[in-house]
Amino acid sequence: MDVGECLRKALRSVTVRDVMTPVEDLITVEPDEDVVRAFETMINNDVGCLPVVDEEGKLLGIVTRTNLGAALLADDFEPGTRVKDVMEEDVVCCSPEDTLLDVLRKMRRDGEIYNQLPVTEDGKLVGIVTDGDVLRWMADVVE
Repeated sequence: MDVGECLRKALRSVTVRDVMTPVEDLITVEPDEDVVRAFETMINNDVGCLPVVDEEGKLLGIVTRTNLGAALLADDFEPGTRVKDVMEEDVVCCSPEDTLLDVLRKMRRDGEIYNQLPVTEDGKLVGIVTDGDVLRWMADVVE
C-alpha cells in the first residue's frame, strides 16, 4: 500500500465530530450585527470567521476576517452596514458524520481553498472544522 492510500484510509477512519469545535465553544454573530463590531470580535478573539446564525441556530452565512478586513481597509462600507449585507450566503458546509477525507475534498473545491467549514445538521450550526483541526489530528497520528 502506498503512502497516499494509507493516508486516505486513515482520513476515512475519522469523522468531523471527532475533531470539530462544537457550537457551544464557537463565537457566532447575528445578521443585524454591525460589521465593524463583528470585525473587532474576530480580532479580539483571534478567530478567522464568524458563522452567522438566526435565533434558532440556523446557519445563514459566514463572514471571514479576510473579506471583512479587506473591505474595511478599502472603506467599502457605509456607516451602519450590517453583517447580513456582506456575509457569504453560499457556504460550503459539512456534517458531523463526514470523514476527514470528505472535509479535505470540500476544503479544496472548484479551485478555491476554504480554511474552515461550518458543520450543520438539519440546517442548524453544530460546530466548525478548520484546517488546523485536521492538521492537529494528523500531527497526533504521526507522533
